[in-house]
Amino acid sequence: MQYTVDFLPKFKKEFANFPPEHQDKVLDFVKQFQMHGLSDFSLYEGKVARSAVPGTPEYYYASSNDLWHYHIGIPAYTQIHGRYKTSDMLLHFQWRNKGPHISLVDMYDHYTSTGRFYLPSGDYLVR
Repeated sequence: MQYTVDFLPKFKKEFANFPPEHQDKVLDFVKQFQMHGLSDFSLYEGKVARSAVPGTPEYYYASSNDLWHYHIGIPAYTQIHGRYKTSDMLLHFQWRNKGPHISLVDMYDHYTSTGRFYLPSGDYLVR
């Protein structure tokens, strides 16, 4: 199966201004996805997960937009659970119907300054 990735317009603009080491982290994720898809999360160094927990106010927004995130390893990975590594920064992507294509949405801190889980605004998304 062929796995494909696109950079959504806002993220594409922002990505061009990232430091090279941040761009490398994103491109490492892209390469891994293109080789293996997302059928086995254990192939990824960082945690891959849906971008909201059922029962939270953000759940409908995240699930209706097929939002997922990947712990990208910036500034560094920390191992909180034996199964996966987490980091302060997340790469958000849309994964429609768990198919062979993802759209990269944005990269941002895990939590906002108010302590809430960060979700990208609608103008970053494919609708």
